[in-house]
This record gives sequence, C-alpha cells and structure tokens, in this order.
Amino acid sequence: MKKRILIISIVTISIFSQQLKAQDCKTSAELDASPGKYLTAAQYPWPAARTEYFSKMTTATDKAMAKKILGDLEKTEAQSHAGFNLTGGNWENVYTSDGYQYFGKVKLGQYTFQAALYEYFCAKGKLTRNSEFSSVLRMYVNKLQLTTLDKFLSAPFGSSFPTYDFGMQYADWKNHKPADVNAQLINLFTYISCNNKQLLDAINTGKNYFQNVAEKDIKPNNRNNFAYRYWFIKKKDIPVLIPVSRKEYLQSLLEYYEREKIHFTKLVAQLKEEKSGSLKYYANWEKDVADKIAVVKKAMSEHNEEWLSAQAVINPGADNSQTYNAKLREQTNYNRFWKFYDSEKNMCGLYKYSPEYFKTSPKGPASPQLITIVFRYVTIPSSLRMLNNFTKNFDFDRLQKLLE
Repeated sequence: MKKRILIISIVTISIFSQQLKAQDCKTSAELDASPGKYLTAAQYPWPAARTEYFSKMTTATDKAMAKKILGDLEKTEAQSHAGFNLTGGNWENVYTSDGYQYFGKVKLGQYTFQAALYEYFCAKGKLTRNSEFSSVLRMYVNKLQLTTLDKFLSAPFGSSFPTYDFGMQYADWKNHKPADVNAQLINLFTYISCNNKQLLDAINTGKNYFQNVAEKDIKPNNRNNFAYRYWFIKKKDIPVLIPVSRKEYLQSLLEYYEREKIHFTKLVAQLKEEKSGSLKYYANWEKDVADKIAVVKKAMSEHNEEWLSAQAVINPGADNSQTYNAKLREQTNYNRFWKFYDSEKNMCGLYKYSPEYFKTSPKGPASPQLITIVFRYVTIPSSLRMLNNFTKNFDFDRLQKLLE
C-alpha cells in the first residue's frame, strides 16, 4: 500500500513539473510574471504526509479540534489573497502537529499551519518549480518560544542535566519517563527571559507586529538574508507573560538545588559503578551545592519584601563568567546565583506564563489559547508582494475569535 501511495505521489509531482516545463522562459522578469497556483493542505501531493497532519495529537477530540482550527486558519489566509494576482511561484499549504507543552501548569496541544512560496526558476529554458522555499507563512497554535526569536526571547536555564537524565528537572520526577520531554517542569525551567520591550509589548498587547531585523538594516533585492515578521493573536486585556519576582526566582533556585542533591547522589553512584573518568568533576558536589544554597538564603535574609518583590533581572553570561573566574567546576555549579542586575549590558528580565491567561479548557488541551504568526521573507519582488498583501489584507480579528 505504501509503495502504491509513493508511486501515485511521484506521478502527481512529475505531471505537475511537466506542466511547468512546457512553458519556455528566458528572463527573470518572465519568471516573476508567470501565473502561480494556490494549493491547499488537502491538495498536498504526498498522501503519506497528509495522513500525519494530526498524528501527534493523542486523542480523537484533540485531532478534531486541531483539524477544525487549522481549517479556519487556512480559510482566513485564503481570503487575504482574494483578487490578488499570484505570480512567480506557487503558494502551497501544509499542516503539522507538534505534540503538547506545559504553559505553567496547563498542558496545551500544539499544531501549525504553513503556506510557502515555491518560486519558479529557469532550467534549460523551461519554467520549473523550485522544491525549496525562501518565503513562508506559519501560524503556530499554542506556541510562543520559537528558535527564530532566541536572540530576544529564550528559556535561560535550559536543562542542567545534559548527560544523565534522572528526571530531576520535572515536577513529578519519581514517575518521569525519559521519553516524555514535554512533561511539566519545576519552576526554574519554566521561566522565560526577554531583552526587547517592543517584542514583549507585541506579545502582551497583541497589537502591531515585531520584526527581528530593523527595516534600515534590510538589504534590497537580497534572497540570502531572511527577515521574520511576527504577530501575536491573544485574548483581550490579559498579558501572556508576567514578571518573575526576585523572591520567586530565589525560591525556585532553592527548589532546584534540592533536586541537584538527588541528581548528584544518583549520578556519582552510577559513575563509580562505571568506573568513569568523569567522576573527578563531581568530587566536591556537596560543598558546591551547599555553598549555592547559602548564597541564595543570604540574599533572601538581607533584603526586605519590597526589594524581593521587584522583578528578577538576570545576566547568564556575566554569571557564567564569574563562575569561570572563580575556578569553580562547571558540572556542579550550574545556575549559581551571584547577583541581580539593573543596567548592565546583556541583562534581561525574567517572565513566566500568566496563570490568569493560560487555563484548562473544557474543550480539551488542543483548544487554541494563543496563536503566533510568523512571516519569513526575502527582499525580492515575489516575496515582498506576498508579505505586503498579507500584512494589508489578513483578518487578524477573525483569529482572535477562535481563542478560548
């Protein structure tokens, strides 16, 4: 059956390519002016891929919800280019499901709508569809942290157990299964750092867009440098991200250090059994952890509630440098607290997902609570036409009505 599906798909693509190649081409202007086609997610030429659209949603209810919402996103996007003259390539859609993620204590399903511009190029004088794309629109449901935003928005503490995963970073560490990488984490690992006020305002207000590259820095007629434009579709009035106080952060460090005691006890025992040369890196783990705990408790005891209630502002790079300069072993000094920062370079505020914003839905975890829209483009005519049309004509308000 799989072989038959593959053969049908190859035939479909082959016929499609032959139709394109039947047209002669000579210049870039001819390519750019050549009429394009719109292909829906249901017309995606690989049937095997279409069967995977909702595969990472674990229940029938979640699959149905993802299918409905992605269909609504696709219809809304299609309406934005009604009457638009598509040229220079095909605009082709696809769905994906991404599993689940915790937003604080609330578990949400994640899935994505994608539309990409497959440009035409000339191959031996014949019009040909490129199999790769530069310009792409993605709408992420229940997803905020994206790799393309890492410069501005990130999870600063990551996983501090990179080699031996005993599950200590997870809230229910006793029952944690290593394969469940999206299980609920302890507080420290749920925090998000942000160093850009414009981005934070775009996320929390849902107004205007954020672009990762300033307009003045974008080179014209350049297909090698991607620019990303973001919109955040959210519920009215309630912020998505709220500040983490100094007290919260310090308390979360203490929780983490207690987990380290369990982690290092198990790790050292395993290294001894393996007779591993790495054992030397953990020889002083008890002293290091005790010292980290003492520093945090001292900071909490020496300051009043007003000071402790202020937002935690961190600088991971500066902290790591201090740890290095103090000649402390990296392996047993992860997330060592040195101080809070105010005006130093590379500082960033700590935030967390608002519990008032993210709430369990009676319609299930796949119910949409946040939509992140990302348009990646390059500064060539066909890409800019798609971007400008989308920015001008897309009905952002319609998406807000989909949110729980």
